[in-house]
Amino acid sequence: MNKMLLRKSLLIVAIAVAAVLVLLRKPLSLGLDLRGGNSLILRVNVEGTSSERIREAVEQTRQILEKRVNAYGLSETSIQRYGSQGNELLVQVPGVGDLSRVKGLLQSRGLLEWYSVEGGPYSTPADAAAEFGGVVPYSDKLMATKQSGERMWYVLRSQPVIRGTDLRDARTAVDSTERPVTTFDLTADAAARFQKYTAANIGKRSAIVLDGEILSVPVIEDVIRDSGEIRGAKTVQEAEDLAVELRSGALPASIELMQQHTVEASLGTDSVHRGLIAGAAGLAAVVATMLLYYRWAGANATLALALNGLLLLAALSCFGAVLTMPGIAGVVLTIGMAVDSNVLIFERIREELRTGKSVSAALGAGFYKAFATLVDTHVTTVVSCLFLFSFGTPPVKGFATTLVLGLVTNLFTSVFVSRVAFDWELAMQGRTAKLNLGMSG
Repeated sequence: MNKMLLRKSLLIVAIAVAAVLVLLRKPLSLGLDLRGGNSLILRVNVEGTSSERIREAVEQTRQILEKRVNAYGLSETSIQRYGSQGNELLVQVPGVGDLSRVKGLLQSRGLLEWYSVEGGPYSTPADAAAEFGGVVPYSDKLMATKQSGERMWYVLRSQPVIRGTDLRDARTAVDSTERPVTTFDLTADAAARFQKYTAANIGKRSAIVLDGEILSVPVIEDVIRDSGEIRGAKTVQEAEDLAVELRSGALPASIELMQQHTVEASLGTDSVHRGLIAGAAGLAAVVATMLLYYRWAGANATLALALNGLLLLAALSCFGAVLTMPGIAGVVLTIGMAVDSNVLIFERIREELRTGKSVSAALGAGFYKAFATLVDTHVTTVVSCLFLFSFGTPPVKGFATTLVLGLVTNLFTSVFVSRVAFDWELAMQGRTAKLNLGMSG
């Protein structure tokens, strides 16, 4: 038996086994339109019109939001740029859960500041100004409490003692009364500044400000060095969300929710079910047609088609792609192109056989001549997919990605795998080998 043929066969088997192991270890994730969930379009309100500034702010925002959703346990959430304006993000959250909490986590800037209190509380801004002779001093600023209910006002020093950027870590804990709090650790430089400040202001009030509103106004009871705690959270969930926001860092700009779309899980399940039925029916029709028309050569094509589908799914899994309805459309189109590739090869072989060439020579010439045509058609399709990926929306990009990967695997299976299958057929028949290419073959 030909050693080269055996090596090629073992290579195909090894690739197939590797693809199966990849799928078993890392199953393909379903997209929002298949498993259900929420889709949010957020606009980053960036100051200025510089395209470079907008790009940097949006990218920084995307990275911070990814840290937040990962810390929240939403590791499958997708956050990516969206639209032609350059300042929008598309957030896709699989599963329909506590959407209000997710939106709060995404929209909160997480800008923490600690101020020295100069006066308060006051019922109205006018009361605060009256105590300072009718005008709040230039070096101070007026700020309201964040708690619901009656709002109270305080006069704060204009410059904060520490900011969120001075924090090294933040986490959830409980205080002596078993109430949830958010504890934090400071960097070495900030710890030195905070220790000096608290030592000089024992017995005075300080204000913890989050996103421009006072979260709490504690009294400094002792010297605070490199750690402290933030009170005011009504539930453990609120304390956890604050810790997540502080750990991930403050957003460079405010975020506005532009659009929200919800896909129920039942709709996604129905789409998967119908898609599987349609795919199975189409695949069965294709296989039956190939076997009927090309007989044994059709079996070779079916083997190549099956391996093509396996390699495509494994490739999508390796790249961390999410399978969506447009992605399924890309898979179906890939199946059609795979069949078309095999038909082109078979017809080329038939032409060579009609010229009187031997079976071995006809196979070699048929695959060689068909290969150039296949490369041309595949390259032109890849170019089209590049434009779709560059300018399309995320679903369109998913379609383009699936199709390109399918084209790569198709070129391998239709040329290499199919040829090995034909070589095995000839090796088993010996010198009297004949090719059964079906009708008019």
